[in-house]
Amino acid sequence: MVTLTKTGGTGTTGHVAGNAVAKTYVQSTVIDGTSTALTSGDVYQAINLPANSIVMSAGIDVITAGTGTGTLALGDGTVTYVAAAVQTAAGQMTSGDALAELAVTYAAADTLDVTVATADVNSKVRVWALIADINGQGDDETGDTFAE
Repeated sequence: MVTLTKTGGTGTTGHVAGNAVAKTYVQSTVIDGTSTALTSGDVYQAINLPANSIVMSAGIDVITAGTGTGTLALGDGTVTYVAAAVQTAAGQMTSGDALAELAVTYAAADTLDVTVATADVNSKVRVWALIADINGQGDDETGDTFAE
């Protein structure tokens, strides 16, 4: 088993620029197992989450169907957004839909990882997450003043 780290794209140190206004954005990456099968047990660090993020939802889209019984899981080591996406139907979208998988906050930088679960996978998938920047929205912010 090996862990592969994504290079490029949005990093774990900052959100997508938004003209100094907090934004919601989609981050995605493609994992291609069509030329070389993704090995069972491998972990792909697919989505980098900056500190002070909230993941509204996350999922896996099958772009090119594969064969066999291999499945893919998506999570952060604590929260599982997708438990077992099958790879045999192109166009299939699997995303988190349970309450525990929606609006998950990340105070520290983290990654959403794709794990090749039950057997080798030979499909091509897009991994995505809908992320909001909540930096500066916490307790250390200067509050409004109120008068009587």
